[in-house]
Parts: sequence; structure tokens; C-alpha cells
Amino acid sequence: MKQKDTLVREREYPDLPQKPQQEDIHKTFESRIPEFFADELTNRELEDFLDHYDTCGMCRDELSIQYLIHAGLPRLETGEAFNLQKELGAYVRLQRGRLERRERRVKLTALYEVFTLAAFAAAVTACYVLGIV
Repeated sequence: MKQKDTLVREREYPDLPQKPQQEDIHKTFESRIPEFFADELTNRELEDFLDHYDTCGMCRDELSIQYLIHAGLPRLETGEAFNLQKELGAYVRLQRGRLERRERRVKLTALYEVFTLAAFAAAVTACYVLGIV
């Protein structure tokens, strides 16, 4: 039944973007793990990544495995003790904080731009009123 609905929708609305399949979401998550560790995700990508992390146990497990490889193996070689889940949780919280700060910065930048445009408009209006221009 589901396949029939999909075929009908594709025939009637060929330009309609398709809903991503669950397996595509997991593949995207996995492919972004190195970028997550390198802090190279955009705000939107990071938000999507963290949202999926919160809802998908399978991807949380994959992130734990990748974190073990990324951060744990070098420590195992030196004999340093570590708590994988605690440190990964701290890293995820750090990334959430970074996302919040980035989003706040974007909003402040937009607000500054509005104030700058308002000041410019006021200056131009004052020039016209005073006959300077």
C-alpha cells in the first residue's frame, strides 16, 4: 500500500521533493561524524545532527564507537584512563553550547544590521531636511 501511494504521488507530483528515507538519514549522520569532531558543521547541519543524535539509539551507538576511535585509541596507547560515555556526553554538551552561541551571534548580527540601516536612513533623511544633499 505504501509503495502504491509513493508511485501515485510521484506520478501526480513529479517535482515534489521526496521525503528522505530513514537509511539516508543514518548514512548522512554517519558521514558527518568526522565533521562533528572537527567542529566543521554549519549551524543547520549541527542542529540536525544533534536532533538525530537525541532520537536515534543506533546513531548514538555509532557516534560512541567513532568517539572511541577518535579520542580513545590515542589514550589507550599512552595508558591514560578515560570514561568514554562521560567524555562523549561532555563533548555533545560542548557542541550544543557552541550551537547556541553561534545562533545568538547570528541574531545579534542581524540586529546590528537593522540598527545600522536605521541610522543610515536617519542620516540621509537629516541631510535632505537640512538641505545638505
